[in-house]
Amino acid sequence: MRRGPLVLVLAAAIAAAAAATTVLHASNPTEPAASLATGPVESTALYCTGLGASGSPAGHVVVLNTASHARDVAVEIDTDLGTATTSHLRLAAHGSASVATPAAGHWYGVSLVVNGRGVVADELNNAGTAQTPCLDAGTTNWFASGLDTRVGSKAYLVLYNPSSTSAVVNVTAETATGFSAPAPYQGVAIAAHRVVALDLGIRIVDQANIGIHVRVIRGGIVSTAVQQSGSFTSFYPGSPSLTRTAWFPRVTTVSGSFAQILVTNPSDATASVTATIGLAPYTVAPQTVTVAPYSTGSILITPNSAVPAHGYATVRLRASVPVGASLATGTVNGVSLSAPSTASRLYLVSDFARLGFDAMTATNVSARPFTLTVTELGTIATSHVLTVAPGDTIDLRGRNGLPTTLRGRSFLLSTAHAGLIVTTTLPTTPAGIVVVSALNGG
Repeated sequence: MRRGPLVLVLAAAIAAAAAATTVLHASNPTEPAASLATGPVESTALYCTGLGASGSPAGHVVVLNTASHARDVAVEIDTDLGTATTSHLRLAAHGSASVATPAAGHWYGVSLVVNGRGVVADELNNAGTAQTPCLDAGTTNWFASGLDTRVGSKAYLVLYNPSSTSAVVNVTAETATGFSAPAPYQGVAIAAHRVVALDLGIRIVDQANIGIHVRVIRGGIVSTAVQQSGSFTSFYPGSPSLTRTAWFPRVTTVSGSFAQILVTNPSDATASVTATIGLAPYTVAPQTVTVAPYSTGSILITPNSAVPAHGYATVRLRASVPVGASLATGTVNGVSLSAPSTASRLYLVSDFARLGFDAMTATNVSARPFTLTVTELGTIATSHVLTVAPGDTIDLRGRNGLPTTLRGRSFLLSTAHAGLIVTTTLPTTPAGIVVVSALNGG
């Protein structure tokens, strides 16, 4: 969930960038993004969880100031042991800083309170291969799909209560064998400013494609699933709701790779699920699966004799009832797990890990063309304006004067209406097996 105040954060950032912008190819420019921000905002808050003390979940939070003025950030790091550390950051205009976790504790939650708009944050492991945006609000429902506790894999559910009052949650699961509600996962109390981490493999043993529902009985929490699969680690952000339609605009079909859509059906009705696969110049037959009530299922994209090995495919999932969905991509050495993208008007893409991206794509999921404005953040921002047709996915690298190399760069992307999905992938061999969530503003 990256909405609410965050739309104001990103809108303010675009407005600030526009003040020092040289516009290239500016035919049919969009309405200024500043018009999306209404009302004063004195402070904003961001919350991050899922970082661990050791191993592949160990990492840090990167905080980026997209505004043209300095910002003060109050930082609090809470742990599963009940300890807390506080600090202060002064971010220069367009500056960034890293927040390291303390020595105490095994799992961490980070709260950032900012005196104004324009600051965003991302949590990433030390290798930079597991990344997810920090959130602007807690949830009362949270869903995840595709978790794995088989031999060679570990799955943790990390729950963070950043508020000053306690929270209580119930956690239930669906697997291929049906519904479960482990007794120790019911009525889980999370004290104020505390982190609770559940090792799912203890109660949901040796299962692939686990769907999770966290239902908050009291209070509000921030949740992240940490999936370790072979040599891959993922920070899975989950979703506050189920959906009948999900987009995965950047699905690898490269030889030697693996790609699968994992579906959870937590309802009492059978789900008929269809994946429409766009892979020009080929025509690919839709792939389908029927998922029983309170169960899980999957659709294999790669390797699949019906899907040619030809770069990246755009996959749209449609279901007869609301479901949860995720994308698992990888190799024989393990898989990376990513959530479906949500259509938005505003996106921020930043190379927080400084690894670069092998792609930055824009997808138009609406029924009409839109004009996309891409602004690179910097001392003098430069905007690039493109038109994206309905249903199209385009790689933005090198288009309309945009750079082909994305290492260390940050971009703001905006349209006049919420039909945009932005997707990035990290450089990997084979290509496209680590999909990174861009930060959307609603």
